[in-house]
Amino acid sequence: MVDYAIVSENLTKIYRGRGFSITAVDHVNIKIKRGEFFGLLGPNGAGKTTFTKMLATLLIPDEGEAWVDGFSILKEPVEVRKRIGWMMGETGGRALYWRLSGYDNLVFFAMLQNVPRDVAEKRIRTLLKFLELEDAADKLVLEYSTGMRIKLMLIRAMLHNPDILILDEPTLGLDVESAIKVRTFLRRLVDELGKTILFTSHNMYEVEQLCDRIAIINKGKILFEGTPRAIREKVEKLKVVEVSVISDDSGINEILKRIESLPIVKEVLNYEKAKGVYKVRVSVEDHYTAIPEIANALRNYKVESISRSLPTLEEAFLKIAGVRIEEVERRGRRMRRVPLE
Repeated sequence: MVDYAIVSENLTKIYRGRGFSITAVDHVNIKIKRGEFFGLLGPNGAGKTTFTKMLATLLIPDEGEAWVDGFSILKEPVEVRKRIGWMMGETGGRALYWRLSGYDNLVFFAMLQNVPRDVAEKRIRTLLKFLELEDAADKLVLEYSTGMRIKLMLIRAMLHNPDILILDEPTLGLDVESAIKVRTFLRRLVDELGKTILFTSHNMYEVEQLCDRIAIINKGKILFEGTPRAIREKVEKLKVVEVSVISDDSGINEILKRIESLPIVKEVLNYEKAKGVYKVRVSVEDHYTAIPEIANALRNYKVESISRSLPTLEEAFLKIAGVRIEEVERRGRRMRRVPLE
C-alpha cells in the first residue's frame, strides 16, 4: 500500500467580492507520495499559491478536504502545522522581522516551534553556513537583499526538521549561484533524508532537474500529472524547427513575418537573442518540408543554421496549459506565440 504525505480531494477555493467570484482552485485531486519531490506548475493566477496556502492551513477551502501526514487540514490544522515547513518566495521576506538580525529571527521562530535551544543553535549555524548567510547572521534583515531573505525564510521552514516541505517559488530572486546551491540542498533533503517536497516554480529547467513528478494547473484545474518525460511524450507530435539567424533588433519582426507566412508553419513558439544571433523556434507540419521552405524564405538573411529540435519542457508546458501570450509576457519572458488564421 502506497503511503501518501499529501492527499487532496476536490479541494476548492472561491474568492468572492461585491459582484464577482473567482474560482482560484477548482476541485483539485492530488496524491503526493512520501519521499517524493513534486512540482506544481502554472502561469501567474493559475491557483498554485492558493492551493499551497490551503495545505498549509493559511486558507480555508470552500469545498473538499486535504490530509497532510494523515491529518485533516480542516479538523486538525494544529497537527498539520507541526509537520510542515512552509515558505513563500514572492513575499520578499515579509514573513521575517526586519528590525531583528537574521540569527535572532531564527532563534525566535525556533522557540515558537518548541525546538530545544541547543538543537536550534546547532541547526541554525549549520544551515546558515550551508546557504552562505553565516557572515550576515548578525546583520538586521532590513539590510538583506531579496535573495538573502529568501534563503533565511528557507532556513526558518527547516528549523523544526519537518518531514514535509511546502515551498512556493523558493528560488525566486536568487542569483544563479545561490539558486544552484538551494536546488542542490532541496534535492539532498529528498534523496538523503527522505523528506517530501511540494514545490512551485516558473523555472522549467529547475523543475526538470528537481522533480520526480509534476502537475500542471491552469485556471484552478489540474490539466496534467506525470513525470517531466511524460509531459514531453504527451506532446511528441509537436514538431519543432529551430532557426539561428544573425540580425539586429530592427530586422527580427520582418524575419518572424516571413516565417509565419509559410503555410507549413503552425506558430512561432518563442524567440530569443544572444550575441547578435536570434534563435527562433517554430512549430511545423513536417520537418523535412519546413526546413527548405524556411531557408528559402530567409535566403536574404544570414542564417547560421536550421534544424529539427525536440520540444522543450517549457514548450510542452505551454502547449498543455494553453497559456496565452499575454500571460507569458507578464512574467517578463521574451516569447511570442501567434496562431495562424
